[in-house]
Amino acid sequence: MRSAILFGLGLLKRLTWLLMPSSERRQTEAGHWETVDLKQHRTAAWDSIGCLSRMAVSEMTGGRWDQLMDVIVATLCPPDPHHLRGLTLGCGDMRCEHTFFTYPSLPFEWVDAYDISAAMISRAQQLTDSLGLCVQYHVEDVNYCELPPDTYDLAVVAHSMHHFKRMEHIVSQVNRSLKPGGVFVVWEYVGPRYQQFSRRQRTHATMALRALPPQYRRELNGKTRTRVASQSLFFISPDEAVRSDHILPSLKQMDIVYQYNWAGLLFPLLRGGIAVNFDENNPQDRKIIDCLFQLDRLLCQSGRIEPNFTITLATKKAAGPAT
Repeated sequence: MRSAILFGLGLLKRLTWLLMPSSERRQTEAGHWETVDLKQHRTAAWDSIGCLSRMAVSEMTGGRWDQLMDVIVATLCPPDPHHLRGLTLGCGDMRCEHTFFTYPSLPFEWVDAYDISAAMISRAQQLTDSLGLCVQYHVEDVNYCELPPDTYDLAVVAHSMHHFKRMEHIVSQVNRSLKPGGVFVVWEYVGPRYQQFSRRQRTHATMALRALPPQYRRELNGKTRTRVASQSLFFISPDEAVRSDHILPSLKQMDIVYQYNWAGLLFPLLRGGIAVNFDENNPQDRKIIDCLFQLDRLLCQSGRIEPNFTITLATKKAAGPAT
């Protein structure tokens, strides 16, 4: 009964957002993220199990690398390696994004960072100032950004592109803004809109969940999870996964060098806090993690379930000949 009430309230809330003027909707979106406890969110996130990302990178590169930064270094061909310029869209507080621009062998002298929330940018500024990273911040709606041509060596969008609506425009702008030899890195949710998982996803994830011993199914509130459900529309932001299903098609505007589409099982299974129950340094836990990763790979690659995340590295696609 409670879930039905929350679904109805969430649907009403979303319809109200859709009727808002765009300026008011942007303010609501920005305000949502100013109230979220991002530290707790990251601690409990499904991909807080660090070995999962390493396994995904290894799968993506045929076992050549398991660290994303190593793939970026090998792919990037900057015309001037001593004067690197970076770009990040939907930068938030930069807790994730700064790592791409502070890697020892890739010293960036300048980064442009865009976000809709002035409060989040204020937090980001404190972090990057403490690191000595030179960042020019822009409080702006990325959906309408106009980026300078042939400016950036590395562009990054991490966990924010699924909040954008004008995917085609944004990817076109990134492609335009990259220097020849530059790289666009995307680490994103690409699953169903508003995180409303398909019935097949929920079924497979619930079966995997119930195969786990009770100690791995314990939620942050102490309850034992018994089934996998979609995200409640009541608690998500106005633009949560608003056009997430358009991300992968939009990326085809660029030349894709590496791409791994995954987590159709892992994300619905591990989201919401139960990831904290796994210790990748514990041999028993690691065996379970490895099995879940391989099951996810088989289900996504066979088309049995749709992937929910992508790791993509793309390079600038040159304009075709004039006709």
